[in-house]
Parts: sequence; structure tokens; C-alpha cells
Amino acid sequence: MKICTPGKEFVFKMPDGRIVGRAKSLRDLANLIKTAPLDSVLFHAKGAHFGPWLKMLKENKVVRKLRSLRINPKTIRVALLRAMKR
Repeated sequence: MKICTPGKEFVFKMPDGRIVGRAKSLRDLANLIKTAPLDSVLFHAKGAHFGPWLKMLKENKVVRKLRSLRINPKTIRVALLRAMKR
């Protein structure tokens, strides 16, 4: 499992900037997608924030899958988690 260097964690934030979690790996990111407030997940999905961080981890296959996702508040968690499966 690829783990980012210290200080390069993905920071899950609410739209108002409050931090709700940090991910050091793809597994951590998946766990946060499951548990973070929906507003936070949507904020990052709509802003395409996951891709650059995943590129840093060399998770290019996941990045390609994320590009084709449609953002739907009811299904976003499941769609993101499916895209992250190896």
C-alpha cells in the first residue's frame, strides 16, 4: 500500500474550511469517504480535489476512473469507492 510522505496527506474539509479528517493512503481515503459528512465528500468530488493527490500516490488507474464519474449526492460515496477498487 502506498503511503504519502508526512505533510502531504489529503485533508478532508467542509466547504467552510473545517477539517474533518486526513488520509495518508488510498485505504484511508476510502474510509473517510465512507464516514466524512456528505457535504465534505461532495465538496471534494465537485472540486476534483481527489485526482491530484491520487496522482501524487501514482494511483493513475483510479484517477482515470474518477474523471468519468457523475456527481450525484445520493450515489457519490458508492461511485467513489467503486472507482478506488483495484
